[in-house]
Amino acid sequence: MGKLSKILGLTTCVISAAGMAQVTEGNSAVEQYRIQSHYGPEEALLSPLFPREEKVEISGGAAIAPLSSLMDYYGYQGSLVYHINRRHAVEPVFYSANSGELSSFVKEQIANKIDESGRSSTFVAIPKQILAASYLFSPYHAKLHLSERSVSHFDLYFGLGAGAVQNEATNLNGVAGSAEWNAGGLLTAGVRMLFQPRFALRLEARDFVAGADSFGKKSTTHNFQMGLSLSVFFGSFPSF
Repeated sequence: MGKLSKILGLTTCVISAAGMAQVTEGNSAVEQYRIQSHYGPEEALLSPLFPREEKVEISGGAAIAPLSSLMDYYGYQGSLVYHINRRHAVEPVFYSANSGELSSFVKEQIANKIDESGRSSTFVAIPKQILAASYLFSPYHAKLHLSERSVSHFDLYFGLGAGAVQNEATNLNGVAGSAEWNAGGLLTAGVRMLFQPRFALRLEARDFVAGADSFGKKSTTHNFQMGLSLSVFFGSFPSF
């Protein structure tokens, strides 16, 4: 009896699929949607919105530094990414140009307690430019239902890279001094939302770890910034 039920169930599925293929052929888009809403889609939504293999992704956006106690800065950033396949990519160029100033903590708690001569001779390193290259790994791709009829495709990615940061020495009076480049490493984590036909929105956190000279002492610093970028993919895409 159990085997007979399985055979009948399989036969029903085959007949339903064949029937759906027959009734959707030649019908309008509205009629096909009405039929598919009853039978279900002919193909399951298992793959990304569009393939990224061997595609070039160019991004541009803005970033802020929300966690620094020594400085307040914002920046404009851009990157170029080559996607080897769905999981692996290389980012040969990442660039960030920043504009920053001393934080209110430094101005009120430190600078105001030091006389004029001390303020002019005490410096804080503010990152003006960041240049890096990274390897990116995307372990997870998923879809999120925004409504009953719309689905948002997104993936998570992580990166590890190396590069250099240009730190500008700014004294406690807010006067900028000399600038120097320091080598360091870059850690990246982000989420990429895909949109047809070839666009994406990237929300990411980047931490550039490098040496810097602040308050007369050379130390390792974390230049952490949150960024939002718009991406465009270039390459061969299937027609929709």
